[in-house]
Amino acid sequence: MSTCAFCPGPLLPTFSDSLPRERCGRCASVWIEGDALTKVMGGSAAEALVRRARGKHGLCKDCQAPLSQVPQCEQCHRPAPTCPRCNIAPLAVTKVHDVEVDVCTTCQGVALDAGELEQLQKLARADRDREFDLKPRLEPETLSKSQCATCKRTVKLKHAFTVNDQLYCGSCAPAGSAPYDPTLTRASPSMEESTSVAVMKNVRWSPVDPISSALDWLFSRLGN
Repeated sequence: MSTCAFCPGPLLPTFSDSLPRERCGRCASVWIEGDALTKVMGGSAAEALVRRARGKHGLCKDCQAPLSQVPQCEQCHRPAPTCPRCNIAPLAVTKVHDVEVDVCTTCQGVALDAGELEQLQKLARADRDREFDLKPRLEPETLSKSQCATCKRTVKLKHAFTVNDQLYCGSCAPAGSAPYDPTLTRASPSMEESTSVAVMKNVRWSPVDPISSALDWLFSRLGN
């Protein structure tokens, strides 16, 4: 049984349908093997993370002092975050969408403490809320011209389609668009259905728990 990257606690396998990981039985941090990340999200995600982390210093989990090639913090003497597989310390720290991620640049393993997981889940929820906010924001009085965003032809609003705050004619309307209706407070059923289908086509795998969902969100945006 491996030891947590941040404390003496044991790493316990967490079984789910999504991203394989281990969770510390003491501090609730999460460790993700580099090869698991590669298998599920593709090699580009792991490589992008290592590129970001390479050359970065580590951080003490107690006093946040920067750590560089030392087994323990020189200020508070807490052991440096250590790779459970390679025993390398300290782990390099890099930021991905404001979340600090501890990375082993040798085995491509990733460690997230409980606070980072909570931050990550909040960011992922906020991003999904924005993604699925389907309320039309186009209003007649804000339209200087009723033109199709693609072909620029004049479009009567009663014949127009909208998506992502853009107006389209029937010929140019992209997948996920819906008939324009300024009286709607939420998306029409047709828009909701078509958008759901469009979103599902871009889903590579379906997380089944909040942590997997948040990790999927994080790693799928490494290239952004």
